[in-house]
Amino acid sequence: MKITAKILFVLITAIFAASCSSSPNSAIKRTTIVMGSTIEIQANCPDVEKTNLAITEAFDEAKRIDTLFSTYIMGNNMWKINNSLDEKIAVNKETFLLLKKSELFWKATDGAFDTAIGKIIELIGFDKNSPSIPSHMDVLKALENVGWKRIKLEEPDVLFKPRNIKISFNAIVPGYAADMCARVLEKRGITDYMINVGGEIFCRGREWKVGIQHPRIENELLGTIIADGFGIATSGDYQQYFKKDGKRFTHIFNPATGYPANECEAVTIIAPDALTADALSTGIFVLGPAKGIELLEKLDNVEGIIVDTAGTIHQSSGFKNFLKR
Repeated sequence: MKITAKILFVLITAIFAASCSSSPNSAIKRTTIVMGSTIEIQANCPDVEKTNLAITEAFDEAKRIDTLFSTYIMGNNMWKINNSLDEKIAVNKETFLLLKKSELFWKATDGAFDTAIGKIIELIGFDKNSPSIPSHMDVLKALENVGWKRIKLEEPDVLFKPRNIKISFNAIVPGYAADMCARVLEKRGITDYMINVGGEIFCRGREWKVGIQHPRIENELLGTIIADGFGIATSGDYQQYFKKDGKRFTHIFNPATGYPANECEAVTIIAPDALTADALSTGIFVLGPAKGIELLEKLDNVEGIIVDTAGTIHQSSGFKNFLKR
């Protein structure tokens, strides 16, 4: 799965400490390519065979999720949903879970997070690596087939969707994959680890440090955080973008206007799970700093840092509690 609705730019620094480990040298680090980007897992455990088996199973889980939810595999689960001639579609349990999460975050962000935005993604062309700003009339036409407001869910497994609406989970699946990989490791008894799925992170253990890259200054950090048992996700405008007439256009779209969001340079969210962090980093990037901070202050166990397009840094009141001192 190509990541077209999320920016992938978290700089990771890991310091290994002990829940399963007796020595920093016992850490195991492995990477693979899934979802069009790198998945990295680092784990602390003296039992090398056990750890490698758990990491392999976690990678297999990420590949399973990619196969199920990629919008680039003809004939897969998402292709069948998006190309169904029926407006009433029975889906599997896992798909219905992500649909419900999509609705939850759509409501929480007043529509700024919207997975029913596939037509705009196709129109602007980031998915084909040839982005451009279309005509205003083309955007208006695409918006006729965009928006979660046109979606209805019915328990336990029914999706009602107009035929021309295209759903993309690209802004939520990487975080979900990080959470599911964590579940695999936990089942295998690995309790000190860091999972990085293309920039969406879940850590457990005492000393995993995550550096947040400055969106405009290379090799400079906004800060370093320690988040034991939390998900971390960042959305930004400086890796997947294009310029026209000197103006930068990001790959994160405002579903209300059909154009790239333009109020933030970067948003990093810390949440109890990576899926939540993933979805909120996108939604708040679209909302902008004022509404974004307002939302963060209403949410339990969720903190964030926002850099607006003037370079001003905004933090939620509890974000400082995660900063390394």
